[in-house]
Amino acid sequence: KLLVLCGNDHIDTTTATLAQELKGEAHVIRGSPPWFVEVLNINVCKGFGFQKMCRSLGIKMEESITFGDGDNDIEFIQMAGKGFAMKNARENVKVIADEVTEWTNEEDGVIRTLQRLEKEGLLHFSNN
Repeated sequence: KLLVLCGNDHIDTTTATLAQELKGEAHVIRGSPPWFVEVLNINVCKGFGFQKMCRSLGIKMEESITFGDGDNDIEFIQMAGKGFAMKNARENVKVIADEVTEWTNEEDGVIRTLQRLEKEGLLHFSNN
């Protein structure tokens, strides 16, 4: 992983230039917080790690939930049975999510959303 720090006025240009130069060789994504660009190995993403974890725990992907706010969360939000974007997520993350939380990270959005899902009877726990 390589982090490129830059000012807000250069972030889009830096991201686009790196993506063009490294096309097919690396993932180039906007970081979170929004003042850096991440350059990642093309064969590595949170989604692959999440998939491996689910497989090792015997959890079906369609029975999983993920939460994210940045570009590096996109694959893992898409792979989950239910993928949430945080209220403070980047717009491109919100677009691909199944749902956007009512709360931000700083407002404890993950736990509050899980509590809401539990109250609605939508969380199912295994005794394994």
